[in-house]
Amino acid sequence: MRKRMTLSPTELEVLQHIARGLENREIATKTFRSIETIRTHVKNILYKLKAANRAHAVAIAYHVGIFQGLPRTEEQATSPLTPPEPNLTVQIPPGHPAAETIPPNDPPARQRTATSDGPRPRIQR
Repeated sequence: MRKRMTLSPTELEVLQHIARGLENREIATKTFRSIETIRTHVKNILYKLKAANRAHAVAIAYHVGIFQGLPRTEEQATSPLTPPEPNLTVQIPPGHPAAETIPPNDPPARQRTATSDGPRPRIQR
């Protein structure tokens, strides 16, 4: 099996930005390089990792362990693959009709519809 070529420090930096979902223009702004330079680095990354596209390059980098052991900055505190925790709390303002009709932590009762005459007949399969 052929060994993959090693990435330069600049290519590693660009690959980290790609993993966070940044576009070439955004990477160029953050790294103070031109967009054409970033495009060249991306082409070199794809060639060296034998990747079909940017997402494939990131997947290879995680699979091979390229990102392990690299210093993490404050911006990289969370993994680019881990979505942020959703805020699932619902606040009902006082005086809203829903605040008075639903007691807290009490599941709603099942109501029968006007068309139901009793239990449904079971269908045997």
